Amino acid sequence: MGPRRPLRRWRKTAIATTAALSLTAVFAGCAGSSTPASNAGSSDADAPEVISMTVARGAVTIENSILAHEKGFFEDAGLDVDLQVTGGGGGAATNSALIAGEMDIAATDAVTAVRAINERMPIVVVAGTKSADPNQEGEASDGLIVPPGSPIKDWSDLRGKKVGIPELGGLPHLTVVAALEENGIPLDEVEFVPIPVDAMVAAAANGQVDAIFTFSIFLLQAVDNGFTRVGTGVREFLPYAPQVVWVASREYAEKNPVALERFLEGLREATEFSNANPDEVRRVYRENTELPPPFVDNVMMLDVLSVELDKGGWDRMLEVMKTLGEVRDDLTYEELVWEGAR
Repeated sequence: MGPRRPLRRWRKTAIATTAALSLTAVFAGCAGSSTPASNAGSSDADAPEVISMTVARGAVTIENSILAHEKGFFEDAGLDVDLQVTGGGGGAATNSALIAGEMDIAATDAVTAVRAINERMPIVVVAGTKSADPNQEGEASDGLIVPPGSPIKDWSDLRGKKVGIPELGGLPHLTVVAALEENGIPLDEVEFVPIPVDAMVAAAANGQVDAIFTFSIFLLQAVDNGFTRVGTGVREFLPYAPQVVWVASREYAEKNPVALERFLEGLREATEFSNANPDEVRRVYRENTELPPPFVDNVMMLDVLSVELDKGGWDRMLEVMKTLGEVRDDLTYEELVWEGAR
């Protein structure tokens, strides 16, 4: 991909659209026909028989599920997938729909899944999609940035400062906490301020906060307008931490291991295809989102996806969440992740 083009001509439309997509991290139950979990499991004893499955994708990190459906990777794995697009409603609505059998598998962000399982919701992570890969080439699409003229040059300069984040306990917050710990800065010397993602740049520009942790077009637009990076984001301080995952109810996972194995097989093939075919990925985003085509074609950074769930990345993320009191001390990777995906 060539140099980034200026974002000014269309950034207002892109920011409004991306704000909606970025905040759609969890998804509500789906309407329409689907095969109940109990029926899907009836074919597990006869592997050659096609298994029907309802899969609910979200509004972000959409490429591998769509390509698995379009290119026949799910079909090749022995699945008849009803791929649905879910709306808003939050993680609780998604979890309830999974538990009720209204859908079989759904996408969500990893922190939301961890919080639900921490609260004893009977769901489990069955596959990954996006993790913070420290080996990925190119600039990170997330990170801590400061406005023009800021005296903040490195993490040590954050002592006594205010840092804007999208939400307390979310992955940006966890990343900054990990960075402060790694740089020997006491957490009580930095104030975290939750700010809506589409208002963060303005909050930093007008002095409401001294620095912000943001991502995607918000970060790129800000850098294009004179903001500077302080860190390279999640992949620097929480390497291999999960970002987007697939979840199912524990009952579905227990009764339908063959279905989940086939889902992993189809998703893995589609993920490899996605990573090797960036033009196809950009086409998927042009056709399935309202993001402006100039952003999709010339600016949007494509992350390397993976269905694998790195235990070290999960353990480190859990360690930081426990430091903040976000999860119980006995929560483990093994409780979070289905055994067939470990």
